[in-house]
Amino acid sequence: MEKQMQLLWELQKIDAGLDEIRDAQESFAPKLDNIKEDIALLKGAEEEYQGELAAKEVERRDLRDKVEQLKGLIAQSKEKIAHIANNKEYFAVLKELEHNQRQLEKQEIELAGLVEEINSIKEQIAENDKEIAAKADEMAIEEKAISAKVATLERKIRAGEKGRKAKTKDLDQVFLRRYQRIRRRFKDAVVIARNGTCLGCNVNVPPQVYIDLLKGQEMMSCPNCQRIMVNRSEDEK
Repeated sequence: MEKQMQLLWELQKIDAGLDEIRDAQESFAPKLDNIKEDIALLKGAEEEYQGELAAKEVERRDLRDKVEQLKGLIAQSKEKIAHIANNKEYFAVLKELEHNQRQLEKQEIELAGLVEEINSIKEQIAENDKEIAAKADEMAIEEKAISAKVATLERKIRAGEKGRKAKTKDLDQVFLRRYQRIRRRFKDAVVIARNGTCLGCNVNVPPQVYIDLLKGQEMMSCPNCQRIMVNRSEDEK
C-alpha cells in the first residue's frame, strides 16, 4: 500500500508539472490575440481614411470643374466688354464679370483648403500604414518566439507523459481511476494529512481515520473533501 501511495504522490507531481506547462501554452494565445486586435483596428481605420479620401477627391474634382467653368465665363465676359458699344450692356457684362470673379476667388480658396485636407488624410494613411507594418513585424517576431517556446514545452510534455505512463503502469487501476475522478474537482487530489488535519481542506479528520492512515494499510480519503490523504513529513513535502 505504501508503494501505491508513493506512486500516486509522484503521479500527482508529474500531472502538476504538465498542468503548469499547458497553462503556459495557453497564456501565449492572448498575446497574439491582442496584436491581431490592434491590427484589425488599424485596418478598420485604414478603410475609413480611404473612404474619406475618395469622397474628398470627388469633391475636389467637382470644385475644379466649377473653377474651370468660372474661368471660361470670365474670359467670355472680358471678350464681350472689348466689343460692347453701349453703356447699359457694358455695365451688365461688367457686373456679371465681377460676380464670377468673386465666385472664382471663393471657389479657389475652398479648393485650396480641400487640397490641404486631402494631403492631411494621405499623411494619416501613411502613418497608419507604418503602424500596421510595425504590428505585422511584432506579430511575426512574437509568433517566432512563441513557436520556439511551444516546441520546448511540447518536448517537456512528451517527457512528462512518458514519465506518467511509467507511473500508471505500476499503479493499481482502481486507485488510478479514483485519483482521476477526484482530480476533476481538485488539482491536488492527493494531499498530506498531518496532526489529524487534512491539509487539502484544513479540516480535522476523525481520529480513527487518521490512525488508519498512519497504519498505511489502505487508501484513506478525507471525509470532508474526499481527497486522497497521505502521511508525509515536512521534508518530504
